[in-house]
Amino acid sequence: MIRINLVARIAGDKNSFLDLVYVAHKLKQSNIEDFMITFIGVIDNVSIYQNITRMAELLGVANKIDFTRKSIPMANLPDDIKNGYFFNFTVGSFMGYSSVDSINLGFKTIFCNADNRLKNELYPYCNVCPDLDSAINFITLIHEDAGAVDKQIVVNNQLMKASFLLNTHEASLLRSLMKPGE
Repeated sequence: MIRINLVARIAGDKNSFLDLVYVAHKLKQSNIEDFMITFIGVIDNVSIYQNITRMAELLGVANKIDFTRKSIPMANLPDDIKNGYFFNFTVGSFMGYSSVDSINLGFKTIFCNADNRLKNELYPYCNVCPDLDSAINFITLIHEDAGAVDKQIVVNNQLMKASFLLNTHEASLLRSLMKPGE
């Protein structure tokens, strides 16, 4: 089974929840049934939670959507969730802290650009999707050959992690800028 996890509290400053209900709908339309989408986080806004569950009912995917209803540190998640795919919405190539945490914990992480104005940016990693349709296509590839795609995700996550860190020259330059004259 493909388990897609989104770590985010259900709150008004987030706007990606219905996108994942749409993903569930499109997967089901493609006759992919062996998946579950889990929202990991506290429910801060009950009306947003109700909108998610109502849309899932209307699209016939309510049984494919799950909620932890509480925040859980990623390191403390149950193994079945840890073994899934951690979905992170990005703004272009900007990845947030949860993305770095997910990679550091060794989770298979998929990124999806949430800003349509940036969907034409080039992404050098197979697991960074320029838009929601690309993310759906990527999940479909996982369905077809999880072993091969998982290997690519792990390699790409490590390449991404390396790009987050400063090399020796960059660290030296940063120190010189922070402490001029030393």
